[in-house]
Parts: sequence; C-alpha cells; structure tokens
Amino acid sequence: MGFIIMGAMSTATEKVKHGTVGIIDEDNSELSSTLINFIRMSGMNVVQVTRDVLENPPESLLAVIVIPKGYGENILNETPPNITIYTFLQGINVGEQGVMGAVTSVIESYKNFLKSYIAKQHGVNPEIISNPITEDIHIYVRSWEREFTSQELNTITMQVMFWPWLIFSLVVSVVQLSATFLSEEKEQKTLEILLTLPVRRTTILFSKVLGSGVLAILATISYTVGFIVYIMAFSSYLEQYGMSISISMDPFSIILMGVIFFLCLLFSSALGLSISVLAQDTKSAESLASTVIFPIMIIAFVIMFLDISSLPTYLQILIYIIPYTYLMEGIKYMFIGRYEVFLAGIVVNLLGALVMLSIVSKIFTSERILTMKVRFGRRRKKRA
Repeated sequence: MGFIIMGAMSTATEKVKHGTVGIIDEDNSELSSTLINFIRMSGMNVVQVTRDVLENPPESLLAVIVIPKGYGENILNETPPNITIYTFLQGINVGEQGVMGAVTSVIESYKNFLKSYIAKQHGVNPEIISNPITEDIHIYVRSWEREFTSQELNTITMQVMFWPWLIFSLVVSVVQLSATFLSEEKEQKTLEILLTLPVRRTTILFSKVLGSGVLAILATISYTVGFIVYIMAFSSYLEQYGMSISISMDPFSIILMGVIFFLCLLFSSALGLSISVLAQDTKSAESLASTVIFPIMIIAFVIMFLDISSLPTYLQILIYIIPYTYLMEGIKYMFIGRYEVFLAGIVVNLLGALVMLSIVSKIFTSERILTMKVRFGRRRKKRA
C-alpha cells in the first residue's frame, strides 16, 4: 500500500517537474508579467502559447492560463480580473488530483504575493482587495475525452475512493466463505462419507455451486439496490445546496453493473471452491484465501491512486487479466455513460468463472479430491 501511494505521489511530482504550463497573455502588462514570472519561479516550465493549442494540447502540457486584456488595469482599479485556467489530466484518481492541485496552489500563492506587490509598487491598500483575482477552471480528462467542472471531478474522485473498497470487502467475504465449503467437510471427514453415497459427484458439486450462486444473487440484489439508493441520496444532498452533477444512471448501466457484479461474485465463489479443493483443512483454506486476496487489494489501491493507462504495458496486461479490475474500473466510466469496460468485464469474468469451475469439476470427479493437500505453517516432526 505504501509503495502505491508513494508511487502515485512520485508520479505526480515528476509530471509537474517535467510538464509545462502554457500562458496566453492578452494583456502584456507589468502585472501580467509578474504572474508569469511567479509561476516560473515556483519551479514550473512556462511557455507562451496561442489559443490553437487548446484544440489539441500535447501530453506534456499540464495547464493553460489565459490572462485577459485589461488584467493589470482592473487590479489597479481594485476590480478583480478573471483568469481562465484549462487543466489537462490523464485520468481521474488521487495522483492526477495532485497535478491539478499543484497548478491551483501556485495561483493561490500568487494572490498573496500580488497583495504585497501592488501595495509596495503602486500604493494600493492590500486590505481593500481581499481577493485580487478570480479564476474560472476548466478540467479536461484525456483518457475520458471529456471536460468536467471541479465539482463533478471531486464527486467522481470520491466514488473512485469509495467503491473499490466496498467491492473488495464483498469479494473477500465471498471467497473466504466459499473456501470453507469443502475444507470443513475434509477436516471433519464427512466428505469421504458423502462421496460414498449413491449420488453422482457432479451433482454434489453442482449443489455447492448452486449454493454459491444463490449467495451471489442475493449479494447482487442488495448491492444494486444499495447503489441506486446511495446515488439518489447523494444527488438529493447536492441539490439541497444548489449543486448538481451530470452523471449517467440509466437503466442499461444499472443492468450492466448488476450482471458484471454477479459474474464477479460467481468467479469469487468458483475461486473459493478451488481453494477448498486444494486445502487440507479450514485453517489452510483461510491462509490460502488470504494469499489469493492480496492481488485484489493491490488493484483497489492502483485504481484509487493511479491511472492504469499510465502504467507500463506488461503491468496493464497483468492487471486486466484479473477479472475484478473491470468492475472497479468500470464504475468510473459508468458515471459518464461509457460501458466498454463493463462489456469487456462481462466476457472476462464469465470465462474466468467457467475456467475455475472446469478445474474444480475435474478435481472433484477424480480421487485427487481426497489426496490433494496444500498446507501452511510448519510441518510436525515425526516421532522417532
């Protein structure tokens, strides 16, 4: 966890260090020059650009600041001018928020500097001007190909922080519960008795899978209803304070989310059954389940703090091989009406569940079900 957080902060720092801030100076006054020099002295690379760059901003461009005509004159007349800031983010996560924060924090620092500067150079009382300039912020997310307001960005970022952990906790519960389905029977020696009954082994396995499926269906219903209630309550809360967010919550997106969530839980159940087949007892099953759960936790942190598309190709492949990625990542895109991640996730989770169930079926219908053992901990020494 610490490495991921440090990596996100380090990535944001390097991006700010090597990125550039474009300036469109339409005033060309002394005070506009002080703003440009202040940004440059803060450690950022500053370049003069034209409005054409806004149509196709290069990857290295962090932001473009437009200084309007009359900027300096308005400040001296104690009329706060309005500058426009266009910020370009790669994705929506905590790390990219740090990049945007670096630009806006420089502007906030400049406001304090400007008060003392105009008092010293032009004799303007700084107490009269509490806010010497105002800013209009536009945020464009490259990977989403869409512009957001600060309010919308903060709202979606909060969802990015919240939903991966909720999904992670539900997945962990299902995996651990499924991992004990057969391991308890192995430990109590009831599985051997069960296998001697005149019942086909595939029927016994199907009953175990059916139990997991019922659990997955109930969890999916409760999760989907809870998600809808949460969004409605959250939107109502924002409306009380005169705020709104333009996110997509049409029935199709809800159905897709429910389908992929069910398949994720079905895959989790199949994964838990695979663990129970391999484990000798309940303790071994729980230990093995904890080992398997660790990569899922890593994915939750990656989605929260980093943009997957910014990672090396081999890491992207490893992350997208894991079925849970699509549900955690797809919720972000669902808010803007994009479903390609969900659709890909449905295919990957379905294939993953079928592969896991096929493996379990082959082992369960053979004699290996009684002989396969995966144990954790020290082996007991045999007595002489």
